[in-house]
Amino acid sequence: MGKLQIAFIAVIILLLAFILGAMAYLAFDDGLAAQPTYAVILPTAASSPTPTPTRPANGITPVSAKNAPPTWTATPLPTPFPTATPTPPPPTATWTPSLTPTALPPRCPTVVPIDLWSILHPLDTVQIPTAVPRHDTSPDALTVVVLGSDQRPDWHHWNTDVIQYFVIYPDAPSVSMLSIPRDLYVFLPNLRMSRINTADMYGALYNYDGGGAGLLNQTLLYNLGITADYYVKVNFDGLIQLVDFLGGIDVPVHCRLQDYWPIPDENGEFHQIALEPGLHHMNGELALWYSRSRKTTSVFSRERRQQQVLEAMWRKGKEANLLEAVPTLYPELSYLFETNLPVDKIFSLALTAAQLDMANVRLYNIGAAEVEWYVTYQGGQVLLPHYDAIQPIIDNVMVRPASNRATQDPIYLEVWNGTGNPNWDALAADRAAHYGYIPIRQPADRYDYAQTHIVFFGETPKGSGLPLLQSIFNVPDERVIIAEDPNSPYRMRLIIGQDYVTCPY
Repeated sequence: MGKLQIAFIAVIILLLAFILGAMAYLAFDDGLAAQPTYAVILPTAASSPTPTPTRPANGITPVSAKNAPPTWTATPLPTPFPTATPTPPPPTATWTPSLTPTALPPRCPTVVPIDLWSILHPLDTVQIPTAVPRHDTSPDALTVVVLGSDQRPDWHHWNTDVIQYFVIYPDAPSVSMLSIPRDLYVFLPNLRMSRINTADMYGALYNYDGGGAGLLNQTLLYNLGITADYYVKVNFDGLIQLVDFLGGIDVPVHCRLQDYWPIPDENGEFHQIALEPGLHHMNGELALWYSRSRKTTSVFSRERRQQQVLEAMWRKGKEANLLEAVPTLYPELSYLFETNLPVDKIFSLALTAAQLDMANVRLYNIGAAEVEWYVTYQGGQVLLPHYDAIQPIIDNVMVRPASNRATQDPIYLEVWNGTGNPNWDALAADRAAHYGYIPIRQPADRYDYAQTHIVFFGETPKGSGLPLLQSIFNVPDERVIIAEDPNSPYRMRLIIGQDYVTCPY
């Protein structure tokens, strides 16, 4: 297998985890994955009422069983997904990765003429919104929209339930990611009002210019004022296969999650399972269940869980030597994604990923404060966007990061679990990393701390990150211990107590 093929598959994994996920790997100590919990997922069938569950050691609790439809259906084998195969250079050509990105394509698409009168439905009480202003995009930026699709070759209806929009400045390097809710009710230009997760399907079925990606791009332009230079579409079956190839992933579960497992037992009953807060080792099917479960939580919670799964994939992929492992993966993964990214651009993204640290990764989402619930004339519950509230978020996503961010000193944070609850330090480390700290998990001196404390080793709190850490973990001044130590390798120590709230959302 040639160098291009090997590197291409390595970057497939980077695209699935780096582009789709929030690159928290670089802000973690290797100790985060040191305490995996392996578990049998499916509970034992029970036709009689299930007693009050007790938490097993692995943190997965089987609960009630019921003849109810699952939230999604698992397939025993992945189904091939259409692939856009990039054309490599001629055999005689030698391509050398460069830190200098290739020229970007012209900003696309141009605005299509809109005919509003042919698409109004008499029963829909929502008026077609006015097109929002097109947002300026820096010539130095590369924009990518990444879609997670449940499409099958024999299906005439599918959704893209994961929509992540990325703005990448390769020379900084920096990445901003915007999570777009699947239920956002928007105008599909010259078609209809619909959820944004149907744009790809309608664009393909109606032969829209550019297909599904073309209609999605026009939809983003009309409703949010942004467009994507490139797209990547991934089949959900690919997530299962990739996680299993990695040997499973370790996911910090902050909030208890209980929902139906989608595969019935031998009696045809669907069981509920529950994941308790802690660090859980997940295989592909459990990771997909965790990232797609929605019956007992909100769409915004599901977006956070999707990011957690993909962050865990990124960490696990970086721990392994991908360039040695991917030749065996190539025949299995070549059909798992579709993209118009050229090979040289994929290499550039890989180089950008290698240079990133958490300080240069910014995560944004269109949340509950930027939308309102609405019931369509067909009875569907959707989210109406408020552009005035969304616009400042878009501004932050698109802006180039300040040059002085790269010169800021890293803040190393020692994390102790001062409770008897397994892996609570992993949960705290995960939260701290998302605010730019570099957490290092260490054993605590004891495990009976009733309250969370911070030990500060610096000389002055100014510019130390102490006030922010107090805010994140709700630690008042009286529980901050000043222990000046210029020789300490850490700026601060976070001691998790029994009062720690694992689910902050």
